[in-house]
Amino acid sequence: MPNKTRILLAGMLLAASALVQAEQADRDKPIEITSDNGCTMDQIKGISICNGNVVVIQGTLRLNSDQLTVTQDKQGNQTMHATGRIVTFRQKMDRDGGWVEGQSSVLDYDSAKHLVVLTGNARVKRNGDLSIGNVIRYNTLDETFEVVGGGPSASGKGRSVVILQPKKTASQPAASGAAKP
Repeated sequence: MPNKTRILLAGMLLAASALVQAEQADRDKPIEITSDNGCTMDQIKGISICNGNVVVIQGTLRLNSDQLTVTQDKQGNQTMHATGRIVTFRQKMDRDGGWVEGQSSVLDYDSAKHLVVLTGNARVKRNGDLSIGNVIRYNTLDETFEVVGGGPSASGKGRSVVILQPKKTASQPAASGAAKP
């Protein structure tokens, strides 16, 4: 595989891995991209497009979509646009060793803005916390979320759902499966 192609493919995965507080070790892992209908890469324009049951794996990161388009400008900034009936991702987090999982109809990532936007039946689960809405925006730099409601109405307005688990303190015992008498 030519070096420029490898760099462009690496850029695709770096964009995806920046979606969450990813395991740093994932960045040093090999990248595997498979699709039913292949990938086209324009090295001059910095655009790669993969179609048909696209699966991207690098270390603990797994991204599934029907189509994936990645662009990279001359400064190295990347955008990623994944679409599908359902776009899913899953990755282990560095900070607490837990997992983050998400799904939506469209996933957009802009490395220059440090912004991930999940649109259409968006859902992000991080350990026991859950966010559901029509649009979820996640700033990878300051780790802030914005959840915008959605619903069946044509206006797209509706309720959003955020479920936050209580944080355990050092004095709280770990939960056990059975209550003691």
